[in-house]
Formats: sequence, structure tokens, C-alpha cells
Amino acid sequence: MTGVRSALAVYKDEGEALLDTLTAYAAEQGIELIPVPLDEFAEAPSAWLEQSRHVVAAVNDGDLSRIIHGARVHDYAVGIIPVSPRSLTYRLFAIPRRLEQAMELAFMAEGRAVDVVLCNDEVVLGMVMLGETPFLDQRSKGYVTEQPTRLSRLWYFIQSCFISIGNLFGIHPFPVTLTTGRDVTIKTAVTGIVLIENDVHSAAARLVNTSISVQDGKVSSVLIAPKSVVEYLAFMLTALFQGNRLGKKLPAAISYIKSETLEIASSKKMPYYVDGRRREASKLKVRVEPQSVRINLNETFYERHESAGEKKDTMKVENLPQNEARVEMIQKHLPFFTRAVEEDFKDLFLLLKNNAQTNRDYVILMVLSSLVASLGLFLNSAAVIIGAMVLAPLMAPIISMSMGALRNDTTLLRNSIFTIGVGVLLALGASALVAIIVPLQKMTPEIAGRLQPSLLDMGVAVGSGIAGAYAHARESVMKSLPGVAIAVALVPPVCVAGIGIGWLSWEVISGAMLLFITNLVGIALAGLLTFMMLGYAPVKRATKGLGWSLLMVVLVSIPLAISFNNINRHWQIENRLAVTQFEVNGKSLSLADVSLTLARDELRIRADVVSAQMLAPGDLHDLKVQLEQMLDSRVLLEAAPRLRL
Repeated sequence: MTGVRSALAVYKDEGEALLDTLTAYAAEQGIELIPVPLDEFAEAPSAWLEQSRHVVAAVNDGDLSRIIHGARVHDYAVGIIPVSPRSLTYRLFAIPRRLEQAMELAFMAEGRAVDVVLCNDEVVLGMVMLGETPFLDQRSKGYVTEQPTRLSRLWYFIQSCFISIGNLFGIHPFPVTLTTGRDVTIKTAVTGIVLIENDVHSAAARLVNTSISVQDGKVSSVLIAPKSVVEYLAFMLTALFQGNRLGKKLPAAISYIKSETLEIASSKKMPYYVDGRRREASKLKVRVEPQSVRINLNETFYERHESAGEKKDTMKVENLPQNEARVEMIQKHLPFFTRAVEEDFKDLFLLLKNNAQTNRDYVILMVLSSLVASLGLFLNSAAVIIGAMVLAPLMAPIISMSMGALRNDTTLLRNSIFTIGVGVLLALGASALVAIIVPLQKMTPEIAGRLQPSLLDMGVAVGSGIAGAYAHARESVMKSLPGVAIAVALVPPVCVAGIGIGWLSWEVISGAMLLFITNLVGIALAGLLTFMMLGYAPVKRATKGLGWSLLMVVLVSIPLAISFNNINRHWQIENRLAVTQFEVNGKSLSLADVSLTLARDELRIRADVVSAQMLAPGDLHDLKVQLEQMLDSRVLLEAAPRLRL
């Protein structure tokens, strides 16, 4: 490196301690060094610059911005000597940690010009912060001149957690008007903004899914604009546990703008922080002056920030609330869930309103799907039954009923219930007719499998209801509705109940109808909760519908819990019988392929009895006696002897 022939050593406070070292180094290198206090230099810079146009700044981070501001006005070169081992300039400008290397770089003759960001004409070294920006501004309002120690960072983290969580429900986004260098104007509401200059490895910079350079002639802005408390909480968790997000989608509460200039205007004065220094204004004008200041920096800095020469602005503002009604809403009170505005649910309401109507297509599809399902049940064909599930239109009015209950829309609710009732009656009639016509009264496994619903079926219904409501609310996933219909299987249990009517079997009717009611209640509740979480009604408005839905779920869950308990008890008995070795009349017996059902007041056990010796009828009778003693219940044993050689 070629050194300068003369330089001004501008210092302040603790920088004075470095003067002897700087003087000795300058004398050794044959450099004329002129010490000058910062305040004297700031009063008459032109007079001092007549002696040398190279300034070596031995000042703290807060005063360095004054030096750089003077450099853009008076066109002098700057060399940086950090006065504290925790100075931010080590990281922001890649200054060498060893003093000898830092001095060699500072007295270099020809420094390259770099971009400078100004906020209301004040030089920004690292970042500008406006509003609430938890976990994105590690120094934030607590940092003024130095990078914090590990202990202070830990204390800041703990403090931020308590403050952020404590203020979670008291956050009020404030309205701002954003104007970019391309005269793009956006009216929105934000909770915080971070404008990034040299601090490109900060938490805020890592959060956006693009690379940031300080030599591209543009300023990068991260805007925090949640539409709900849930979104804000998700943003905080993302900011807290983020990794490298390059190539990933921005979090829902985050937007990103990169432009030559950015103006942030508000009707009221806004407190903001330039590198930790508090300022206040009703308008922030942030602009970039490309290559306006010559600073002595090493190649590491330039390799990290190669000039991209970008001409286009980057505008990732899809997440910004820009609808006038939404902006006004979140200013008053940030809702717990994201609240849908009229333009968000206009098409959805039209779809749900149509789905709640009883029309010719609905009647035809209900009859056809019921006939196909009934025949599939008699044929014991899962493929045929699945085809009937896809045909059945019964899911649509149930989802409409969920929305009607959520928003207390009596018209939508009444139409949905009527349409569901018509569909159920059609399915019962069609399946009962099939049961009367078909000259078989055979309990197939597909029919028997729908006679003992349990809490597991309620779980399937709830999951399907969530999927159904979400698919209706998101047009991009509407194609998944056939899969939802298959998962919940609404029509087959109604058809089994219809077959029970044809057979005049109360056991079949009651078991199948309980399964259908389980599906109906589970879907309705899950759909209501999903629409509420998607913001289609406030929690207060949904209280009535939610209360009735929960009551129905509780009532239905009682027999389901009893059934689940019986299923669990039967499974334990089957497992116990399968692993037990029985000794009957000197013969060792074991049971295989055990199945257990409850018939009136006795247990019906079907199993293969495996033995190495031939079994006599008396052996099976004695086995039955042992089973009754073991299970403390009457047993009806249906056994098939198997010989093991």
C-alpha cells in the first residue's frame, strides 16, 4: 500500500489516548501528522483541510458519522481508527482488529469511494429503526456507540422477550405513507421499520430472502406490518430463531423495499433511532448518495459488497396491509386472528351461498351417490364406495352451515340445514329402497365397519372439516376437495342407516346414524373454527355459533367415548387371548386371528384354535369354560381347530 504524505488526526475523548501511537507510526512512515480535536475541526474544516485532505478519525462510532458527513461536503478522504475494542466499525467496515494493520489501512493514499445513506440528511452507519422491531435490532435503543458484550446481549434478549410478550396485545400499528424513488406511493400501517445500511449481517437483513449490498446505490428497508396478534407472534418467533432465509418466502408480517430513496410520512411526529441515537420527525427522507465518500477500506469489504449496479427497485409488498378498511381496522385494535375484509370474502360468500341451495344438480348427485354407495356396501367393494364419496355433494352445505353459524347469518344457516336435511332424506330413501330390492340381508365388513363409531371418527371429521373450510377459503387448494370428501365419507354411513331401515334393524340404524352425526358435528365445528382463524368473523361475533357447536360435540362425544372405551377393552382382550397359552385336558392350545364382538350380554369370540394334537368337541367346551373364568363374562365361542405339526 502507498501511504499519504500528510494527514489530519481528528480525535475526541478516548481517541486522544491513541495520538502518541499514531504520531509514532506517522513519523516512522515519513508522514506529516497534524492532530486536531473534533470540535475544532468541525468549526472550521476548510482551514484545516488546506494542510491536508486526508483525515484519520480516532473517534467513537457516534462521532464517526459527523466525520463521514463532512467528507461528502468537503471532499476529503477518511481513514478509520476504532477507539474501542467493541466498536461497530470493525464489523460494519471490516476494519482489521490489530492496531498496526488498522493504521496501515487508515494512512493509505487512495481510498475508494463508497455509497452513503442519509436519513433526514444525517449519515447512517448501520441502520435506522422506527417503531417496534423486536429481535431485529440487537442494539436497538440500548446501543449508542458500541457493540454490546455477550452479557449485555443476553440481558437485552431477556428484556426484549418480557417487553415484547407483555406488549403483545397492546400493539397499535401506526399509519404511514411510503414513497419510493420511482414515485410509487403506498398508504399502509406498520408496527416498525428497519432501514439497513452497512449492517447487512444483522437479524433484520437475514430475515429477508434476498442478498443485500451497500454498494448497489439503494437503501434496503424491512417493514413489519402484521395484520393480527398471531402474525406478530409468528414474526417474533421467526426473528428469534431465524437462520439463513435466502430463497425462502418472506414471513407473513414482513415486507421488503429496496430503492434509491424512501420517504416515510405520518400525520404525527415519529420517534426513530439512527444508529441508536433518538430522533423525532413527522417525515423521514432516506436517500443514497452513490460513491460520495472516499474511505480507506480493505478488499474484504469490497468483496463482500460488490457493486451490483441494479437499476430496478425491489418491491416485495404483498404482505403490507393496503386496503383502506383493513388499515383503519388494525390501527384501532390489532385483532387476535387476521380479520378478512369485504374484498377477501366476497367470492367465498357467493360460493357458500350457492352451495347452501337445494337445486336439481344437488338432488341428482345425492341420489346417484347414495345408490352407488349402497351397492358398494352390499358388494363389500371399497373402490365403489370411494367413487360414491367423490360423487356426493353433502360436504358443501355443511361448510356453508359452518360459515352461517360463525357469522350468525340466519338465512345461510337455514338454507344449509334444509339442504343437508334434503340430502340425508334422499340418501336414506335410496339406500332403503336398495335394501328392499336386493334379496340379501348380509352384514358385509363394509357395513359392519360403520356401526361402532368412536372418538377416532370424531378426529377424522375434525381434520376433514378444517381441510374443507380451508380449501373453500383458498381457491388455490380447491382441487383438494375430492380428497376431503373421501377422507370424511359422509354418504356411506347414511346409506348404512338406510339399509338398516330396509332391514328394520335398529342396531344398524342407530350405529350408522351416530357415525353420520359425528361427521356432521365434527365438520361443522372444525369449519367454524377454521373460518374464525382465517378472520371471517371476530371471536365475539362467533360466540353463539361456537357455543352451540361445542355443546353438540360434547353430547355426541359421550357415546363415542363409551364406544372407544369398549373398542380399547376389546383390543386388550384380543391381545391378551392371542399371547396366552391354554392347558386343556393335557393339551397345549393357543388362539390365532382373534376377533371379539359384544352380542347382548355375552362376548362373541371368533378364533382359530391351534394345537399339536387332535381336538375333541369336549376340549373346545372346556376351553370355553376357561375363557369365561378368565374374562368373568359369558362367552360364545366360534372356534376353528388348526393342527400344528
